Amino acid sequence: MMLDPRTKMVMVICLTSLALVYNRPAQLLLLFAVTVVLLALFHFRISAIWGYLKPFLSLMLFLFVIQSIFSPGNEVLLAIGSVPLITTEGLIMGASVVLRITVVIAAAMLLTTFSSRDFVLGLVQWRVPYELAFMVSIALRFLPIFKDELINVVTAVQLRGIELKKIPWGQKLAMYRRLALPIVYGAMLKAQQLAIAMEARGFRAYPRRTYLRRLQFYWADYVVMVIFLTGTIILMIQPFI
Repeated sequence: MMLDPRTKMVMVICLTSLALVYNRPAQLLLLFAVTVVLLALFHFRISAIWGYLKPFLSLMLFLFVIQSIFSPGNEVLLAIGSVPLITTEGLIMGASVVLRITVVIAAAMLLTTFSSRDFVLGLVQWRVPYELAFMVSIALRFLPIFKDELINVVTAVQLRGIELKKIPWGQKLAMYRRLALPIVYGAMLKAQQLAIAMEARGFRAYPRRTYLRRLQFYWADYVVMVIFLTGTIILMIQPFI
């Protein structure tokens, strides 16, 4: 299914907006199913979704526990004396938070179905200043770089005979705090190299930029955008389920 990158951006905005508005697990679960279907239509490898979600599992578990404990409710499932600890409403709220994060991450994967060059070009044709569009593109590009730097540093530590799984949590946190410096330094070094390359190519040398090609909407793009925008407005006013 071939669509303009700007159409996919609208789809991401609509799905993310609904995920932020909905608070019931059934609604968010159905929204996640719709997102997975869209990813399949755009030939995104469904098995790769787990790889994107895996780094956020600890955060999801933490938020689920916090929401389950501190969300008030009438139906108490676990209590310490007279103090309610876990309620049915708390579990529902915790599940909703986890599913909301899952939907947002899955919707963001739609942005990986086209190139970063098309992303910048789409924003520019939406009258977004080129500097701002380029900055957003670079920010998205540097997220995997931080991950790669972390993997390299952890691998270097393991090659020195340090088994991270056997280190107590207190010492492990202290070690990760010390490892943050080389990770940030490596990312900053790459950023400096990128800045030098941009200056060497005359970035912002002229007030206006020219482009080799331009994105163009087709009838399918208009139909999809109208369906998503109209559906999002209707579902915000009158939620399903």
